[in-house]
Amino acid sequence: MDPNDLLTGAGLIGLVIGLAIYLAVLALMLWIGYLIIKAAVRNGLREHSMWLESRRGPLR
Repeated sequence: MDPNDLLTGAGLIGLVIGLAIYLAVLALMLWIGYLIIKAAVRNGLREHSMWLESRRGPLR
């Protein structure tokens, strides 16, 4: 068995694992960012609705 084949195989496996971890971290960052923006929009809409109700009465 050639040691270069073993190192090449280990390098490819390491590259695949590194790429998988990179994509997982990227997906996690996007998901957390989505949740933060979703919460901010929900809170902003609630505050806007309360402001409108204070000016014009209940919305529905």
